[in-house]
Amino acid sequence: MKNLARRGLRPLVRPLKRLAGPVIARLHFRVVHWTHETTDARFENLERLVTSTRADVDGLKRYMPAVLGAIQSQNARNRANVRTEEELARLVQSVLERFQSVRNELVSGRDGGGIDTVGEPKILRRERVDAAAGDLRLNLGSGREARPGYINVDAQAFDSVDVLADPRDLPFDQRSVAEIRAAHLLERFSVREIERAILPHWVSLLTGGGSLAVTVPDADAMVRSYVAGDLSFEALREATFGDRTHDGPVRFTMFSPESLCELFTDAGLHEVVVVRNADRETPYEIEVVGHTPATPPSS
Repeated sequence: MKNLARRGLRPLVRPLKRLAGPVIARLHFRVVHWTHETTDARFENLERLVTSTRADVDGLKRYMPAVLGAIQSQNARNRANVRTEEELARLVQSVLERFQSVRNELVSGRDGGGIDTVGEPKILRRERVDAAAGDLRLNLGSGREARPGYINVDAQAFDSVDVLADPRDLPFDQRSVAEIRAAHLLERFSVREIERAILPHWVSLLTGGGSLAVTVPDADAMVRSYVAGDLSFEALREATFGDRTHDGPVRFTMFSPESLCELFTDAGLHEVVVVRNADRETPYEIEVVGHTPATPPSS
């Protein structure tokens, strides 16, 4: 049956092939041409993209030296500004030190320093002093505010004062005091008097292992804040030399953390440390603490 169908259709297939051949050929040409055309277009687009990328890279290469130069120039200016601030800080510090030197020369001939002599010391509350024997702790320059747990000493007889005495002449035996605290007192004397009289006197009163804690204005921090514009000149002047408008105490010297630590060490104190307390009324303060040796040196 199949053979019969093939023999019957064979005369028709051959003419159909002859007719379809040109159509198939044209279709094949179009398909191949379209494929080539699409591929060429893709390559052209890729070439355009590569060309554009190369142009961008070339542009970056041209501008990169200028950008790097600008960055380096800005960094150089920043370093120059830092150097300028440091130089200005040194200049201000130098001026203050020269001014302080003149003040020290003016007061060096006086018998007293920043505190008037009160004469013979007086123990105003003997019972409190006797009760503290064996664990005597002094709060020097106490003023009107008594420090709990301490014998409060001042050159003026305020109600809260236990002992009326000049801080350079305290009525206590040598090696009888466990702790001495003095806030905003030491700057009222010249450096010469601090070195030769005050610190040796205080240290001589301390027991073995006793401690001395002194709070003073931090001149180094104040100068840096003044240079940075965070502290006015009036505030710097008042903190350095005292409040003249309200007859406040006159200050005769200024300290940095390093200078006060050096004074403590020269006075024979050990384990000297700087304590900073952000809770204080002003950030421009330092407290330096030192201790006497646990075993006193043999004489």
